[in-house]
Amino acid sequence: MDDVQFFPVPELGDGVVSLRLSECVPHRKGNWAPAYHFFAYLPGLYHPIGHIHLRIGMNEDLFYGGHIGYGVQEPYRGHGYARRFCLLVPPVARSHGMEELIITTTSDNLPSLRTIEALGATYLGESKIPRKSELYARGMRYVCRYVWDISAYPPYLITGP
Repeated sequence: MDDVQFFPVPELGDGVVSLRLSECVPHRKGNWAPAYHFFAYLPGLYHPIGHIHLRIGMNEDLFYGGHIGYGVQEPYRGHGYARRFCLLVPPVARSHGMEELIITTTSDNLPSLRTIEALGATYLGESKIPRKSELYARGMRYVCRYVWDISAYPPYLITGP
């Protein structure tokens, strides 16, 4: 996965939120996959209201940590923004040939569980995190795993330089 070709990604938006690519992170220490990191904005605000990371490929860490990681700043929670962030990134994943995304959360993270279920993701079950995982070192012991079918989303048309 070290040789992932990152694609230029324009600002992504749905009229309510927009995602701006902040960086492309190649494979990093541990077993994490290459990732696109986006900050999320509302119209007229110059500070981000949250973020989303899209990890490319598949490996053991993604089995437990998922392809998508997101967060919404506290003052903006409860408005469905995390779901909107998620709905904007499938074309980027599709450009890498991905047809499904794994999304994980802990069983006590009710807002994240609601977000994942609102996406229509399918529950795969709860998985015990291995001791060697970075997630285990952070104190996580189990994750609820979901798979989100994104095959109906078109990939971005990527053109040469």
